[in-house]
Amino acid sequence: MARRRRGRKKKKTLIGRLGLALAVLVFGMCSLLTAGEYYHWDLPSWEAVEGWLGVVDSPSPGSEIPFSSPSAGQSASESGTRLQGAEDTEIYFIDVGQADATLIRQGDSFLLIDAGNLGDGDQLVAYLKNAGVTRLDCVLMTHPHADHIGGMPEVLEAFPVERFLLPDFSLMDELPTSAVFQRTLEALGKQKENGCEVLTAARGQEIPIGDGMLRVLLAGVETDNTNNLSVCAKFTAGKFSCLFTGDGEEAVEQELLAVEPNLGADVFQAGHHGSSTSNSERLLKAVHPAAVVISCGLDNSYGHPNREALDHFAAVGATVFRTDLQGSIIIRPSADGSFTVATEKNAEG
Repeated sequence: MARRRRGRKKKKTLIGRLGLALAVLVFGMCSLLTAGEYYHWDLPSWEAVEGWLGVVDSPSPGSEIPFSSPSAGQSASESGTRLQGAEDTEIYFIDVGQADATLIRQGDSFLLIDAGNLGDGDQLVAYLKNAGVTRLDCVLMTHPHADHIGGMPEVLEAFPVERFLLPDFSLMDELPTSAVFQRTLEALGKQKENGCEVLTAARGQEIPIGDGMLRVLLAGVETDNTNNLSVCAKFTAGKFSCLFTGDGEEAVEQELLAVEPNLGADVFQAGHHGSSTSNSERLLKAVHPAAVVISCGLDNSYGHPNREALDHFAAVGATVFRTDLQGSIIIRPSADGSFTVATEKNAEG
């Protein structure tokens, strides 16, 4: 009996302390708002406060969040291509830790953008098979860093590929020399012998993915920084669109803003895993996505996603989803531009 009373006493003490801390926090916020109103300070929006605190609005595992805002993406008439409905479309932002791998299914067609990190190959192949992949209509290598092509050799050995889209390596003085890049080129050579069409990315290219379309908006810039080789592309199906910029940094984003008049997209995959070297305020305002997906590893050593990038996402009112906290993320669009987002697990922390 005495132990039970002591346990209840400790519990009450803890609750009391939490209540006191909450009261202090509320008092501090109220004081800030009152002072701000008196001195006419520019006070932050609630979305910005959520960004500073790292708050993520996450659903229960397996549930879906609906987004019904009108699409900001490119219309069929603007692209010059008649695009059918998007009801049978799924975009899988696969949880591959501090790396990128995105699978897009439209009907019976599949597009893979990047292929995870070193050691991810077998796991990624298993994920693709589980998603119904028996062949890939197109594979896009945004750039040849190991955290984007680490599993590419295994993917190329496991599935026949119709088209493979490479970065424009002529923009760099020297080709990459990593072992995984060499293995990827060897596996790609075998694919080419079997009829795979290997293309160098160029602005304006359009590759059909079922009733959807992948359009290259920018094929990198002249650089000595491999991140800035990143191919920037938009996938469109019906009125829905999703923008990918790889690890493109400031130079890529500035060029993209200069050459592409219509960057609007419903979903944006955060550049460079949510780094502050990407995801500029200007770019986010031009894209104005309803949702942003960040592919990054839990407690990664780079500090991704960066606080500045989170602030930019919050400033445009985008809902943020993170593979480090929510696992693989699946987006299911509709022809009218609306879409739902399902997460593998609850956000942690």
